[in-house]
Amino acid sequence: MKTFFRFLLPLLVLPLFATSVRCADVASSLHSITLPNFEPELPVAPGRKAFVAACVSCHSARYVFMQPKFPQKQWEETVGKMIKVYGAHLSTNQLHEIVGYLVAVNGVAPKESAVNSTPGTVQARDELAAMFTAPQNPEAVRANLKRGAELFAQNCAGCHGASGKGDGIASPVLLPRPANLAVTQFSVELLSDVLWNGVPGTAMPSWRDLAANDLNSLVTYVQSLHPANGRNIASAENSARGKFLFAQVCAACHGPLGDGKSATAATLTPPPTNLTREQPDAAYVMQVMRDGVPGTAMPAMQNQFSEPDRAALANYVRLFFIQPKSTDK
Repeated sequence: MKTFFRFLLPLLVLPLFATSVRCADVASSLHSITLPNFEPELPVAPGRKAFVAACVSCHSARYVFMQPKFPQKQWEETVGKMIKVYGAHLSTNQLHEIVGYLVAVNGVAPKESAVNSTPGTVQARDELAAMFTAPQNPEAVRANLKRGAELFAQNCAGCHGASGKGDGIASPVLLPRPANLAVTQFSVELLSDVLWNGVPGTAMPSWRDLAANDLNSLVTYVQSLHPANGRNIASAENSARGKFLFAQVCAACHGPLGDGKSATAATLTPPPTNLTREQPDAAYVMQVMRDGVPGTAMPAMQNQFSEPDRAALANYVRLFFIQPKSTDK
């Protein structure tokens, strides 16, 4: 037995000794390294440090300058969305510092334009109406459609998809999902507002950096993505039932007139749909009632209505739409 252990001991000790020698050799060959200090190229302004600490780990340093210039309110909504939707851990002080920095380096000063600062005023709406004019002859329509298709492919298809169905390459990571432009008739007024101001609480930015002619072309092209379905036709009985259901279930958010104006609507981001400015297809309304719209206040109501009631309500909400004048489309 002693002879056996004498034979086994070197076999156990020698590997350990060899390992320690190798470790010593490796340790002696290691040298310290100094990692480079990453400092993004960003303008110097109050709040820069907070922005770098909280934002550039996800957003590239140049991302902010890829966006149109926003007023303070829209930057507040954008940063707020990072907190509410994506779980960014920001204190109130950090939020104010970051918004202040974004406004300083890529914001719109209140004095620059009445449209920029107060998009809901009568003056702002008049200025928008003057900027966005629908083409009035076939040649102008064709030119707008051609230019609009180019602009859409360059700026919009990444989110909305090549055919505008909300299935762009970026759509799976966005909440709420990009709008399906092929299932709703949009008024010129709504598209003008969205292109000029963006949609709070969504990934839809404003496009004020585009020329007015290009914005007009986009409006014409987006309207072409939805086939004309004619006026909504609903029986008196269905309309009465739909009206009752709307008042009971929908008016609290969408307003009694369907214009998205209510006490509740003022607290919601993104805001409820203004049904006087867009007319979704009945099948799409029924889908929304069944599944809701994730990322918004619109809940799923799959078990709340019978199929006839769902159809009556879908047809009724389409009646709110203010039909465009002949020059709108």
